[in-house]
Amino acid sequence: MQNKITSIRRGAVEIRRSGRQWYGWLDPYHLLLTLSWPRFFALLTAFFLAVNLLFATAYWLVPGSILHGQPGSFLDMLFFSIETIATVGYGEMVPGTLAGHLISSLEILIGLLSLAVVTGLVFARFSKPTARVLFSNKVVTRDFDGQRVLMLRVANERHNRMVEPSANLGMVRLEKTVTGEPYYRIHELALQGDRNPMFALTWTLVHRIDETSPLYGWDKAALEAAHSRITVSIFGHDETIAASVYALYEYSAEQIYYDHQFVDIISEGENGTRIIDLTHFHDIVPIKSTVRGEPVEP
Repeated sequence: MQNKITSIRRGAVEIRRSGRQWYGWLDPYHLLLTLSWPRFFALLTAFFLAVNLLFATAYWLVPGSILHGQPGSFLDMLFFSIETIATVGYGEMVPGTLAGHLISSLEILIGLLSLAVVTGLVFARFSKPTARVLFSNKVVTRDFDGQRVLMLRVANERHNRMVEPSANLGMVRLEKTVTGEPYYRIHELALQGDRNPMFALTWTLVHRIDETSPLYGWDKAALEAAHSRITVSIFGHDETIAASVYALYEYSAEQIYYDHQFVDIISEGENGTRIIDLTHFHDIVPIKSTVRGEPVEP
């Protein structure tokens, strides 16, 4: 049996998994919560049609089971099944035999149970805490405040505050052990200020590249050759929904720009009002290194 290939995407990085049987249908609750809304409603519609077609066939195979329906009309049986499973009962067609009553009773039971399950699933999907965090689609390295740093920025897309958020930055790259064996190693990239009392506007995450940094001595070509990727996670408390939320993103080595800086998007308006222009949130410009004095080609 051919193995199903599944993929997980975080930002511009996609990870595909194969070599193991897909057990999505054996974990239905998780599957139904992780489906996209269009697929979720498409699955519900398919289930609704399948159940009604099944019971319509049962009514149709038992002649006389439904009164006031056109003899041999499968369409009448289908509409009666829809009215029954929805407990509508317009009063025109009714069960006419014991078999019809038994079939309709079973269908009503299935309809009530299905309604309860679907209501719970829809509520669980709507009530699932989520964060709306915008991550810059580029990472920059530059000289800042007298030291070499790696920077990226995030913004809160909601008109509220995330209370006491914390950020974690890491890097995964292919290295070799002392015996020469290739190994994907996870490194933590320490942040200068990994906690924020209140995240309402934007937040620039800064990692200092010094002798203790896993990025020290690595240029872009080396990072690309090692299939490096940078991971970032934001975890905090949303004051509106009073629940913990998180956001994840990953960058490939190709998204790292050396000796660049982000375009300033914060300005001051009348009466000291701060204005944030997210139109240029992802924009960067080349700069010259102020520490090493190395020119940078635009």
